[in-house]
Amino acid sequence: MKKTMLAGALSIACLTGGFGLQAQAQEHVDVSSIVNKQLFVASTNTSQVQSMSYQDIYKMFLLSKLFSDDQLTLVSTSNSITVKLSLVAMMKSYEDGTNLYPEGEKAFKENFEEYKKIFGDSIQMKLTQSGNSFKAEIYTAGKWEAVSGEDINDLIMVFNRADFELKPGGYFTDTLGHWAESYIQLLYQAGIVSGTTDTTFNPNGQVTRGQLAAMIFRASGLDVNEDYEGPATYQDMQDFWGAKEVAILQEYGLIDIFDGNNFEPNKPATREEMAYVTASYLEGMDFDVAKASKTNTFTDKDQMRMETVESIGLLQQLGIIDGANGKFNPKGNLTRAQFSKILSLTLMTINEE
Repeated sequence: MKKTMLAGALSIACLTGGFGLQAQAQEHVDVSSIVNKQLFVASTNTSQVQSMSYQDIYKMFLLSKLFSDDQLTLVSTSNSITVKLSLVAMMKSYEDGTNLYPEGEKAFKENFEEYKKIFGDSIQMKLTQSGNSFKAEIYTAGKWEAVSGEDINDLIMVFNRADFELKPGGYFTDTLGHWAESYIQLLYQAGIVSGTTDTTFNPNGQVTRGQLAAMIFRASGLDVNEDYEGPATYQDMQDFWGAKEVAILQEYGLIDIFDGNNFEPNKPATREEMAYVTASYLEGMDFDVAKASKTNTFTDKDQMRMETVESIGLLQQLGIIDGANGKFNPKGNLTRAQFSKILSLTLMTINEE
């Protein structure tokens, strides 16, 4: 008999809770006070920023971007990152009630026009790497101005709260500037993905069946020592490092799509296999799938395995997956970057319920 997964085994609240933007202005603002501690309400943990390396600051902003809607944008190069905080988007977030820090609304609105005079449409900060450290600049009055080490904490706090702990590592040189970089970093911090080396992730590499199973297993919060009750029915698990994980997922019914005698862990997973496993994971996490439509509008639906049609439709309607030109390409493979986005959006969907 297939097991039922416990709801909420994985919570990413520890991530979402710490990554937000806030601003509370002084009554009077001028350029000389833009990094003054009284200008912005920030986390009290300023000592953490003081000791953070460029790499950790970079990772911090990647995570912030995921949870800032349209407020925060990043432009990165091999040795710098430019962070832009949209004043207009912040104003909109106060007006529609989505800003996480309503206590700053009154002061922000009162000083909005003054901010625009000083910063323009966005507050912009640029960090340039220098070894493990960095130099910081802020854009005011039409030019970049250096920010002193004494004031860097306060300026960084404008963009991000440093009340969380980052895992060591995860600064992948082959994902710098990649469209999926923030999603990859989220999964890395959650312990769901790792790099191919300490400094590389291989974002364009294909996801194998074994890798898909491993990432879903880690996201589920299951435990090899506690949940393993015997080998899988697949006949090719003897030399696979994730044999116990696959066996547990099979017990929970999450990988029924792989219904042959062999699991073939090194074979690239197809997009429809990924969708089936991901949708099964959603249901296993006790997500109320009944409240979402499973209508599949892709025009290549006739090329999908019958048991994957509704799974693909569910993820489509939840905004977790999309296609190209109206097609899903169910038999195609997917990259590590693509699945990082899909799994991140799945986790965020569960967290929002």
